[in-house]
Amino acid sequence: MKTLITIFNIFLISFSGITLDEKPAELIQDQLVFDGYEGNYYFFTNKDYQAVVLELSNQESLKYDLVNGNLEGKTFKVAYKSIENPKNSSAIGTIQSLEPIQ
Repeated sequence: MKTLITIFNIFLISFSGITLDEKPAELIQDQLVFDGYEGNYYFFTNKDYQAVVLELSNQESLKYDLVNGNLEGKTFKVAYKSIENPKNSSAIGTIQSLEPIQ
């Protein structure tokens, strides 16, 4: 009888459409110092002198030109969505907004 109930439960679960949803990406806002750009990655340093590597989602454009190197060493208020399990990526998040701090 237990075997029959177990088989029935497995059958119900497999057709119930239950999915394990991924946790939505967390929006992080931080003050970061821009270190440079290379290979579609934007390199920053946080207040604890730890590296923060970010990328753009879907090839969006930024309001500020970080590619040419003129803004290296500048501090920005950066909002980015974290990447839980980066697949084939060195980045920990995708840039959502970027504003310089005077």
